[in-house]
Amino acid sequence: MFWRKLGIEFKPHKTGLSKVLGELEAEIMEIVWQHDRPVTVREVYEELRERRSIAYTTVMTIMSRLAEKELLQKTQESNYYLYSPVYSREEFTTKVVSLVLDGLLADFAQPVLSHLVEKIQDEDEEKLAQLEQLIRERRAKGGK
Repeated sequence: MFWRKLGIEFKPHKTGLSKVLGELEAEIMEIVWQHDRPVTVREVYEELRERRSIAYTTVMTIMSRLAEKELLQKTQESNYYLYSPVYSREEFTTKVVSLVLDGLLADFAQPVLSHLVEKIQDEDEEKLAQLEQLIRERRAKGGK
């Protein structure tokens, strides 16, 4: 299963993808997603090295682990590997959000739903109207 394979632990106090990945994993995934083509460890290392002090072998290890977790696809080209994302950033985000919400809803449905409605209402009254419309449409289709 996607969730177990990733070894995801939800960390709400972190920001961005670091909520579900290690900070370096998240940073590497962001770099890989920014490219429209497969990348080498060397390319990712060079970008990271501009931001921080880091060893090439550390980047190589993290990228290999991301491939083991099936977030990166690893393809051999002569004497090096190319890495490409298995999921787009949007697909990954959607999967993670679904998994987190499914887990919360399984045990805490009422507080989760109440909080979401309050949060949406506080943020944007138009979003609350969109939510109401989605509920009406779902009911009109028979509930599922």
